[in-house]
Amino acid sequence: MTTKPPHISPPEIPELPAGTPLRLRSGDWYHIHDLPCTAYCDMTVTKVHAGVTREDGGHLWVWVTGHDHPTCSWSSVEPHAPCIELMVRLDVLRRHAR
Repeated sequence: MTTKPPHISPPEIPELPAGTPLRLRSGDWYHIHDLPCTAYCDMTVTKVHAGVTREDGGHLWVWVTGHDHPTCSWSSVEPHAPCIELMVRLDVLRRHAR
């Protein structure tokens, strides 16, 4: 007889509306592109992808897309694809949702 693993509910991920500014410090975020993750990063959220999470380094991370702030003039130009994609710590998203 095998033992079933315990049921684990997915974490509650806050909904941040499009246009929400995120001010991220070193350690709050990472991604696979060429930005150094040791830097500050300011972005404007286009979408929090609640279905894309990962556990790493003792933290839960969530995929967030948006526009680089203030470099991207997203609010004054034709709509375009997000110019930044990051994994952001769940606790950081919760802090910005308050």
